[in-house]
Amino acid sequence: AVVPQGGNTGLVGGSVPVHDEVVLSTRKMNRILSVDSMNQAVVCESGCVLQDLDAHLAALGLMMPLDSASHSACQIGGNVATNAGGNRRIRYGSLFRTVLGLEAVL
Repeated sequence: AVVPQGGNTGLVGGSVPVHDEVVLSTRKMNRILSVDSMNQAVVCESGCVLQDLDAHLAALGLMMPLDSASHSACQIGGNVATNAGGNRRIRYGSLFRTVLGLEAVL
């Protein structure tokens, strides 16, 4: 089995290998590919750190509708996988509602 592993900030242990799994790190998949300011949409890789993504968007007058106590280490792939929320969830709703699409390679 393959276990994708990102920032390791989750408390549920979903990315911790239990037996003889192969660990697939997403740390180097950290690029912001495009930002569409008009439609307020961003395309980024799963290993993109939330703090870096939010800083990049802030320079464009935008922000991520997600805030996390571990924003300096958590990665967007894990945030989406766990439907992470934080303080901004109260105002902007769940993260799943903001995801327009995913591209996965199996």
